[in-house]
Amino acid sequence: MMIGVLLVAWNVASWNVPRGLLQQPTDTLRLCAVGDLNLDRRVAGAGLLQGDTLYPFRALLESLRGADITFGNLESPIAPDASLVPDSGGVFAAPPVAAVALARAGFDIVSTANNHAWDGGQPAAEETMRQLTHAGVRFVGSGFGRDMAEQPVILERRGWRVAFFAVTRAWNPAPYTFYKHPGANWVAWGDTAWIYPAIRELKASGRADLIVVSVHGGREYVDEPPDYHRDLLYGLVDAGADLVLAHHPHVLQPVVWSRGKPIVQSLGNFVFVQSDPRAQLSAILRVAVAPDRRMRVSAVPVRVGPQPTLATGAAADSVRRRLHVRLSTPIPSKP
Repeated sequence: MMIGVLLVAWNVASWNVPRGLLQQPTDTLRLCAVGDLNLDRRVAGAGLLQGDTLYPFRALLESLRGADITFGNLESPIAPDASLVPDSGGVFAAPPVAAVALARAGFDIVSTANNHAWDGGQPAAEETMRQLTHAGVRFVGSGFGRDMAEQPVILERRGWRVAFFAVTRAWNPAPYTFYKHPGANWVAWGDTAWIYPAIRELKASGRADLIVVSVHGGREYVDEPPDYHRDLLYGLVDAGADLVLAHHPHVLQPVVWSRGKPIVQSLGNFVFVQSDPRAQLSAILRVAVAPDRRMRVSAVPVRVGPQPTLATGAAADSVRRRLHVRLSTPIPSKP
């Protein structure tokens, strides 16, 4: 249990006192976000196991490394041994080196709250947190106990304190099984009874300048979210979230705005292999937050695969039409 204590300490280390009269952010903050990252041994993990730790991300490193904070949804738990996870298409197991790959590619934080979080049971859940911690990548949405899973993680960049929550509303084999499942004590469920008040409390405390909420849920392979899921996403903004990043449908869905805040209804896939043609295009979402809190959203169009690449031409235009945002070119890496 010592490793759990250490991870809890690391995850809460960024909590600080309210800013009060301290200087407010004066620089523009640049975030980028991608959808589902499947680093399973049978997908991008195959390249990782051959020693190329940048294999899944090599073609788009400039954009991933160019932001102040880079986020993704880690859809594949990290399993110390592939035998922990059944050899089928419905469950995933990334090799331990996946955490190093994420760190080298520029990922600062990943969500571990999704329907695949328990694919390898408790051993893989523990290994995921252990390997990410060792690699220096923050995780949010899971933990050694529900309290840790539900707490926000706060990153400090360019004078900004950016808080991340992550929840899932999808679960295997079905959402209604979650609270009867052993994983319920390790993964944050998107219950509005706690997440809305938690956002309000953090907002009122002054401990964060920006609140980002990651949500895994909705229906797969649809162009618009169902009403019940849309209501959840809008409710997060009503509670005080500044940016909502949703995923799980495997396809892009439009970016909408509420109270001047962007809601990304689905980021789609990023590193993934699926036969459905609707899941072949995605984006690296870019969000620029000015000191006055106004936001600009754009996207780098992407072709999905075990090694995603830049989309061009008609494919890029399709990404623009699906997301309802302007396109941007890859951005240079941070100095």
